[in-house]
Amino acid sequence: RIKWLEENKDIQKTMVPHLGYELLQGNGVVHGKLFGGCIEVLEFAKETVLWPEINEDTILFFETSEEMPHPDQLLYWLRNYAVTGVLTSAKAILFGKPCEEKYKDEYREVIKKVVKEFNIKCPILLDMCFGHNEPMHIIPYGVLAEVNCESKTFSILESGVS
Repeated sequence: RIKWLEENKDIQKTMVPHLGYELLQGNGVVHGKLFGGCIEVLEFAKETVLWPEINEDTILFFETSEEMPHPDQLLYWLRNYAVTGVLTSAKAILFGKPCEEKYKDEYREVIKKVVKEFNIKCPILLDMCFGHNEPMHIIPYGVLAEVNCESKTFSILESGVS
């Protein structure tokens, strides 16, 4: 990881191969509109006019920042989203690979714990390459996407810009 500093703008990153997504649960193929992002930033938007309705047509995506929050904080946030119906209403949930893979195993256990506590049934993919990790991809809001549990793939089906 290269820090986002002006003096680092010409440093070439080392390519990090991605070993594939982990399917935590689910089967078949589901489609939905994308909403999510950095979970720390989403906390600022929660219950404001910026927060959309989360329903059975929503594919949620979450990732943590370069601040690498402690797993207990992730547990707090996810339980909060479960209690408010955000997690239990979603069509699928995607989790980005943690920055520098810190807490990767601990985050997986936190996610599994919340899934069990709240009986979340939707497909869940882990170790996705978006947000504050390498390799880094951007996920657009509001476009149609597909999660294929059989092939452990994620596809964006519409253009992210008009």
